[in-house]
Amino acid sequence: MRILGLIFIVIVIGFMIGFVVLNSQTRVDLDVFGQKVINIPLSLVCFYSFIAGMIFILVFALADDVVLRNNLHKTRKENANLKKELDALRNLPIEEEK
Repeated sequence: MRILGLIFIVIVIGFMIGFVVLNSQTRVDLDVFGQKVINIPLSLVCFYSFIAGMIFILVFALADDVVLRNNLHKTRKENANLKKELDALRNLPIEEEK
């Protein structure tokens, strides 16, 4: 599985390098939040967009991880309480009817 991941990463990096080489001469004007950036390479814009997307996904993944860990903690605590209750019920003496 690690080999497949490594192969995938190498392929993605290869495509990124190919894209940068093919678009190294293309220049664009960019307007970000009212700030104008003139004559910036298209490959640089794509690279920064890729990094921003990675950071955006990281934030949401971390938030999801926190929620999952919180649910796991609650479930483990509930499980421990149920085990204690079950042990207490097992130790009750059996009462006979008269």
